[in-house]
Amino acid sequence: MDFPFTKTNRHTITEMLGNLDWVAIGKLVSGYKNGQKCKLSIVKVSKPKSLEQLGYYYAVILPQAVEAFAENEDYSLLIKVGDKEIEVELTLENMDNFLKLRYAAMTGEFVNKAEMNMAECSAFEDFCIKWLATWLNCHVPPADPNWRNPA
Repeated sequence: MDFPFTKTNRHTITEMLGNLDWVAIGKLVSGYKNGQKCKLSIVKVSKPKSLEQLGYYYAVILPQAVEAFAENEDYSLLIKVGDKEIEVELTLENMDNFLKLRYAAMTGEFVNKAEMNMAECSAFEDFCIKWLATWLNCHVPPADPNWRNPA
């Protein structure tokens, strides 16, 4: 949510936004000159993705995907880029890129796992699981919350 404003005094901003930490905001705003046009953005900060999420993706989802392709006797991936076709070996890295391309085709944006938050990572993993089930009849086992404590 963006709130455009022209810095005149602290009260202009506080009237618009109510009860926030104005000491911290005041320190940030003090670096601007009076009359300078500014924009204050309030964004929801999400939890970062977890190591467990990444572990599930790399240790369960990707190997299951490679195995499903191999069971269908597909030992390479055919990737179309524009009017060109590229055949690549069926590896975990190539499968990762393939799934990211499939996700990008659906969402319109390429996944950068390094910048994902927890919700985005969950959405990507859910997409991968559903795509594998739909197109390869592959059942990816659910994540095991007790994986650290084997019975």
